[in-house]
Amino acid sequence: MTEYLKSPLNYTGSKFNLLPEIKNNLPKDRTILYDLFCGGGSVFVNLLPNYQTIYANDILIPLIRLYNFLQNNKWEDVIELISSEKIDKDSQEQYVKLREDFNLTGDFIKFFILVCSCTNNMMRFNKKFEFNQTWGKRTYNPSTEIKLKAYHNKIFSNNNLVLTHQSFETYDIDFANGIVYLDPPYYITNAGYNCYWSKNKEIMLYDFIDNLNKNGCKFLLSNVSEHKGIKNPYINRLSKYRIIDIEQNYDIVSRTGKSFSKEILVKNYEN
Repeated sequence: MTEYLKSPLNYTGSKFNLLPEIKNNLPKDRTILYDLFCGGGSVFVNLLPNYQTIYANDILIPLIRLYNFLQNNKWEDVIELISSEKIDKDSQEQYVKLREDFNLTGDFIKFFILVCSCTNNMMRFNKKFEFNQTWGKRTYNPSTEIKLKAYHNKIFSNNNLVLTHQSFETYDIDFANGIVYLDPPYYITNAGYNCYWSKNKEIMLYDFIDNLNKNGCKFLLSNVSEHKGIKNPYINRLSKYRIIDIEQNYDIVSRTGKSFSKEILVKNYEN
């Protein structure tokens, strides 16, 4: 059984538990993977050996800067920088100050320590893209360090990984050689990092995958058809493609009560 690396970031909707299904549904005839909503990075970091090039993209700039830092710096330098920003888990005052500093500077290490220290380690932003999650009475710890070091070791000096931060709809895709994996914010859910998603973005997403299909580019999309009894109003736009139903429960990650979802994978090809 394949042992997958866990992300050092706790992400609502993490695809860690779906990695076997995602990997099995990716085509074997493509050399480039575009992970256009890479988030916590569970997909791209575990698929690095399978592609000549992986483009890992996210609109959240501090997240991509964190990955860039891990990719280009030795472990000793990573630990030194983390130590310079680490806060006391019992100090709400330090947490609030760190949050204020991050919202002024956008510093990626401050961002990482905030995620390690906030409630349930779940990042949350307001409409201005300011971090607004509450103090969690926790901080960077040995368990997180183990995951971070394994993650660092996997991407450090790895020239097959290209990190970018831009909107998905403007991304330059090699249609012939690439497979595009999309794990966008789910329109009918309310994850705290989804503040920038909207009805217009959702419609652009479906236009984008239709354009990929028109140009002969293979794509694999993660989405939900239903969440907490609410049905995806755009599910009919996916009916022309192959839909694979996967039942997934995010209770362990979200910790906000029952959040049963009907997860789906959508693709425009046969393996």
